[in-house]
Amino acid sequence: MLSYKTECCGNDKDWVIFLHGLGGNSNIWYKQVKAFSGQFNLMFIDMFGHGDTNESKKSYTFETLAAGVIKVMDYTGVKSAHIVGISLGSIIADAVAFAAPDRVKSLVMGGSVLGYDFRARFLLRSGSIIKGIIPYMWLYRLFAFIMMPRKNHAFSKKIFVREAKKLGGREFKKWYRLMETLEDFYKAHAHLNVNVPKLYISGEQDHLFLKFVINAYLCDGNAAIHVIDRCGHVCNIEQADEFNRIALYYMNCYPSVPALKYVPVRRFGFRAPATKPVPIHKGLAAHSTELITFPADRRNAVNG
Repeated sequence: MLSYKTECCGNDKDWVIFLHGLGGNSNIWYKQVKAFSGQFNLMFIDMFGHGDTNESKKSYTFETLAAGVIKVMDYTGVKSAHIVGISLGSIIADAVAFAAPDRVKSLVMGGSVLGYDFRARFLLRSGSIIKGIIPYMWLYRLFAFIMMPRKNHAFSKKIFVREAKKLGGREFKKWYRLMETLEDFYKAHAHLNVNVPKLYISGEQDHLFLKFVINAYLCDGNAAIHVIDRCGHVCNIEQADEFNRIALYYMNCYPSVPALKYVPVRRFGFRAPATKPVPIHKGLAAHSTELITFPADRRNAVNG
């Protein structure tokens, strides 16, 4: 079974389950512990081959990873929970919602990876060719640099590279093969109408994946979105205070679903109307950046 750690503050509190990214472990949530504890019961899960989970499998699918999370919930008696994922963890969070939507109160999807553009596909295919030739950490560092190239990404990149050293080459290759199945996974579940509230939180500088997040938001009537200005892929570390503020506000509103939709204008191929930026919800402070208010029919919205 997957290894997990818990912090409980009361039987009357909801549970929040945290799922880390590829090469990480439950330690990457260290900036969330203090902010979330006291408001929710917390559970931090290490995936197969990561952190304190020594158990490994011959190969992985997102469905088997979701089953592993649900098994921990069954074992600990957690009937339902909010799930917070970062990067790969957000895909697993989606997989749990697909498999058992009644077990999920809401999803907070940090730095979501929902698809690949030509650059990411080229990297994946190139990596498939050379991963048996070069040390896996060389490949991991290369991907980390391409995903997080700016100076303000350096600290979060350093943490992820440090934690990935514990994974090992053989295990890394299995998880690498899993990431090659990402697009097929979402295509296979595209017909499902999962009525689970979902909040996307991404960095405005998450240049490989942000456009897929925005497109997913536009096509999902249950979704909300908050894009953090001047922030990269690992938004729960790089801009932890903002990540925590938005995620906590969203989950504390449950079962109500606040319609958050913060997106910097420069992420689109058009200019917003010349109006003053307004806070999307009166419970949140307004940002200084100009914001887009999407039209009611989000599927027909222009996006870039």
